[in-house]
Amino acid sequence: MLKAAIFAVLLAFAARPAASAAETDLLVGSVRDRAGVPVAGALVRAFDAGGTLAGGAQVDADGTFAMPLSAPAHEIEVRCTYCRTERRTVDGISNVVVVVQRYAALESDVPGPADLAALPYGQIADDLSLIPFVVPRDDDTNVSDRSLGGGRGLVLDSGVPLVDFATGSSALIDFPDRYVQSISVAGPEAAFRYGSYAGGGIFAISPNAGPDSYGAVDLGGAPAAAVEPSIAGVRPAYGESNDDDILARRADLGVTENFAGGVLDASVGSAGEQIVADPNYDFSRSDDLFHLAYATASRRYRSFAEISGADVSVFDNLAQTSDYRSSYLSADVRLEHPGPVTFAIGALTTRQTAFALADTPLTGRAYDETEYVEATTGTQRDGAYAGLGLTDETVLETLASGRTQGERLALVPSVGGSVPLGPSGLYVRAGYSQALRTPTLEESDLQPSPPNGAPLERDQLEESALGFDEGKRLRAEAIAFWEDTSGFDVQRQTGLGASLVWQVAPLVSVRAWTLRASPQDFMEQYDLEPLSDTSRQSGWVTYANGDGVRFDAIAHRDIGSATRGVVLDGDAYLPLTHAAALALGSVHTTGARKYYVGLRTR
Repeated sequence: MLKAAIFAVLLAFAARPAASAAETDLLVGSVRDRAGVPVAGALVRAFDAGGTLAGGAQVDADGTFAMPLSAPAHEIEVRCTYCRTERRTVDGISNVVVVVQRYAALESDVPGPADLAALPYGQIADDLSLIPFVVPRDDDTNVSDRSLGGGRGLVLDSGVPLVDFATGSSALIDFPDRYVQSISVAGPEAAFRYGSYAGGGIFAISPNAGPDSYGAVDLGGAPAAAVEPSIAGVRPAYGESNDDDILARRADLGVTENFAGGVLDASVGSAGEQIVADPNYDFSRSDDLFHLAYATASRRYRSFAEISGADVSVFDNLAQTSDYRSSYLSADVRLEHPGPVTFAIGALTTRQTAFALADTPLTGRAYDETEYVEATTGTQRDGAYAGLGLTDETVLETLASGRTQGERLALVPSVGGSVPLGPSGLYVRAGYSQALRTPTLEESDLQPSPPNGAPLERDQLEESALGFDEGKRLRAEAIAFWEDTSGFDVQRQTGLGASLVWQVAPLVSVRAWTLRASPQDFMEQYDLEPLSDTSRQSGWVTYANGDGVRFDAIAHRDIGSATRGVVLDGDAYLPLTHAAALALGSVHTTGARKYYVGLRTR
């Protein structure tokens, strides 16, 4: 009996640590940022009391993880790209929740809704010019990536790749101040998808009535108002502003619904502006547009279909072209096969017409048929892409010198990639792309006989870069590029640039970039937009305490623009309640300093 009792005691003692190990052999939890968004891909590691690694796991798309343990966990560590590393003691805990601090400045070079709500700029061209290597034209009617093509970027206006065939003005001037809340940018390497006009990059802008949407009222140098509610999936929006005595108004209506196994997105919009300062100057512009898109997705394929159109009318009693009308119609289909290498095929067709009334009426039509293939793989630091577009462009114009027409079938390639230089965060990348552009009616009238009778302009871009991205608080890159333009216009351009993003502290970030581009013009008779050296330096410092207090200070310097020297702008964003904030700011534009006070509501 005594032996049996001693054996029972020993057995119970031996079983106790085994039970403890069984209780701690699996650690589960979730990782989210301060906005409650899952941090997919974060790496979670567990350590025992002696600091030895006891397990590891990667966070799933829904923000959760399950980690087998080789020993009881004393502490866990969470690491993710552009996040502050978090450590948590977990003694005796088997289910944990970790909230991480994201470094938002490094997540994207593009200003997000929170930036657009706080920054002092009303005009969207000024917000876009904070993005590395994006340069606005002097008149703010367009922007371009790395100043390519002299401000000839393609602007997607609420999904519509709108181009004013009469004058070349982009959709940037169709938005009142404080109206744009969504920005995304694709560089010149994506031009092969669009057939024409995308050599200076692709800039998608629109109102965004999502969870970060805001209403705005500004008083001061450039009064503005914007209202963008979301009502049961329907997104009405209205805005107006009076900036430098240009009264701009716009209204949009959008809806997104699940339909026939896919997602249907539809929107319509109407915009207008007029000069109100000079009673002797009668200028007005009106735009109407629509966009319809349908997308489906499965494990093997994703499909997209879009149709969009726009109509632009302008009256100007003092300009050479006193009245004109331009229309745009586009249809696009795309099929993707996701995987380690994502393949895509697509087709785009556009129809453009324009009519301008001057001393001699000008009319024009341009038809574009583009088919393309594309392949992408990897990431920004370790990946590659390749695309090839086949474009058939037809142009028919009636000019002051007579009737001209032309047609060209052209291949438009784009290739590039990046390679890491070891584990240090250094990488190199290089790319080559081509883009096509159809001259506007104004340009064709000034030069009715281009070299080789070319109805198109072809841009070639070669670029190389050396970068550093340690995946946490610092990213830097230096670029060199060379551009050659042939066909309607003939010029060459070389340029150098550098950019830096640094999260100095969890609440303080610094973003800066510089660019110098020196073009050479080889056509003296064509001088619609005289060429000059382009130089821009931009610095942007932000203090942002989550959804709390925020301050921005911006300094930029431009050579070749009307404003000389260093320009300083700034803002303060002060929350009043959970749904409202006070915004203060100052900006130097059109040679004058302006101040504003505003109210932002969510």
